[in-house]
Amino acid sequence: MLSPSKIIEINNERLKVINSPYNPITGEGSFSIKRTHVTCEDFPLNEMWLPDEFIETGFCQIILALGVRRYITQILKQEYSEYTANLLYVEFCVQRFTYDFEFWAYSTALISPKGGGEDIRFFLNRAQRTYLKTLEELRTSNKPISIILLKARQWGGSTLTQIYMLWIQIIHKKNWNSVICGDVESQSNIVSGMLSKVVEHYPSWAANGVKLDTKPFEGSSKTRQIQYCQCLYSVGSAQKPDNLRSQNISMAHLTEVGLWKETKGKKPEDLVQSIFGSINDGPYTVKVLESTAKGVGNYFHRTWLKAVKGENDFTPVFIPWFLIDMYSTYIGPSKYRQFIETMNEYEMYLFELGATLEAIAWYRKKKMSMEEEWRMCSEYPSDPKEAFQSTGRPYFPRRYVEQCRKTCMEPAFYGEFVGNAMKGEKAFDNLHFVEMKRKKDSKDNILNVWFLPDKDANLYYQRYVVSVDIGGTGEKSDYSSIKVFDTIAMIEGGVPEVVAEWHGHIEHDMLIWKAAQIAYAYGNALLVVESNTLETEGTEGDNFEYVLDEIKDYYTELYSRTSAEQIKEGAPVKYGFHTNPSTKPMVLNFMKSAMRDFLYIERSLETTFEYEQFEIKEDGKKTGAVEGCHDDRVMSTSIGLYVCYKKGKPYRLAQKNTGFQKRKTRIVSEASV
Repeated sequence: MLSPSKIIEINNERLKVINSPYNPITGEGSFSIKRTHVTCEDFPLNEMWLPDEFIETGFCQIILALGVRRYITQILKQEYSEYTANLLYVEFCVQRFTYDFEFWAYSTALISPKGGGEDIRFFLNRAQRTYLKTLEELRTSNKPISIILLKARQWGGSTLTQIYMLWIQIIHKKNWNSVICGDVESQSNIVSGMLSKVVEHYPSWAANGVKLDTKPFEGSSKTRQIQYCQCLYSVGSAQKPDNLRSQNISMAHLTEVGLWKETKGKKPEDLVQSIFGSINDGPYTVKVLESTAKGVGNYFHRTWLKAVKGENDFTPVFIPWFLIDMYSTYIGPSKYRQFIETMNEYEMYLFELGATLEAIAWYRKKKMSMEEEWRMCSEYPSDPKEAFQSTGRPYFPRRYVEQCRKTCMEPAFYGEFVGNAMKGEKAFDNLHFVEMKRKKDSKDNILNVWFLPDKDANLYYQRYVVSVDIGGTGEKSDYSSIKVFDTIAMIEGGVPEVVAEWHGHIEHDMLIWKAAQIAYAYGNALLVVESNTLETEGTEGDNFEYVLDEIKDYYTELYSRTSAEQIKEGAPVKYGFHTNPSTKPMVLNFMKSAMRDFLYIERSLETTFEYEQFEIKEDGKKTGAVEGCHDDRVMSTSIGLYVCYKKGKPYRLAQKNTGFQKRKTRIVSEASV
């Protein structure tokens, strides 16, 4: 742990950087690209910090070596005058525009200030300059500029993206069309107005004496053309995607994607793909996917996680609240030690992330005005995990979920186990796995397989456990979930591992038969069905009370909650794991401790999303998914893992377990567990 003296030393260094001069005209204080400090004789700016790429040009090298006067007389062969000197300086600025976005933006772009007032020059703040550094790293490396931008507070990320694309159009490329798509039409109109203002106020000296303007393209109010560079920019919204012109585009900025709603027949990711799919990746192409975080498990969150892992082409960019300079409260050096003594563990974490003591003082004060701590984390996130936080009453601690997520991976196979029939005795005949192609951007209604059944699966008794949580059959109802665990490692002191998962909507009788086929394929696994849904079913007009009774005549290893003593006394056998006010907290508490103590290996990333969306309700007693989300995987995993540990270790059989034994059902009950 850092000593108070070391903390103060580091803090002073950070303040020095924050308060150091920044001048986009001279280039002083810019860190977005590599610059070199230069001086130039008899130049309007005697001292500059110029981009290295610009300095390497012959024009810049000669003018820096000779100075203005000698360049005019020796190179241009003209008489030196104030007029010729000004012309040379204009040419110097125009050539510098190609390499220096910050200089170009401040010199040419006029924008409306946040909160109203007179128009101002586009002066990048510290958060914007941090984002610009990533943009420029990709551009100067001749890589496609593909970024996923996770934003929290309003710091101007969208404005920078749009003006950066305009810079590419005006300065770098001809016929380089762009699309900007927001959530609603009003957002698009604001963007269009901002771009029109920048173009219409663009100084003619910066465009070879040409006065720039924009005109509707082919009569469209949503697509405008900048005639100077023959570039189009189109604006539209996710709610009215038909207005977007996405043909022949090279740049796209999709903003607030986390807010985009699914419409009939079209998901947000479909619109994203239709726009981005029109771009042929290459140098100076731009694809920016930007949004505030709106919970976990959605398209934006999934894309962010893949970007962080390097599993897609997007470079992830997150700007924490403490990079926004207005979030700071003066302390004074004399009170530093006293303040440090009062810092809690989380505040120390903020300092480790890079926050100054002054920023932490602001955060502490702001937090006092927030009713709930989770809202503070959500509105002023310090890291991406806080930004995606979706509830203030999470049942599973975030660090437990992150532990589970570390072992998640993409399935090795997608498909189904297929027999000679879908149900009945022949459903188990010739049962084999058929690999299939899953639907784009969906893993539902198909078996996700990380490991197929081991060739020696039938040599062990109850090596595998198959857990089933039954949902509804309609598209808007809860999903059904089937989870398969392999417990072979428990023999040597290891832990159960998830090897397969099915998730989707299906008729209940077909779901049970599908689960039975999966269980049979996985070495005659113990089949555990959550029975509460079956026993209370009827809301959708069908009665499935007979389903489990039908299965018992064809599958051997069924979990029952009827004790052996009750069965001997003639009581009817009740199959399935019954969730009720007593058993639900029991399996969930076990699940929480298992996550904490690394007692199982999760493979399904989607399951971890449900963990994050699972909360304690306002009454402090009930639990369930956040409104609008689902907990089917949570329950199938929790029940399955509970049974894995309570049933005992698998053991090797004296002879091979053939599995199918009609009408010779072995009852595995809560009592036997």
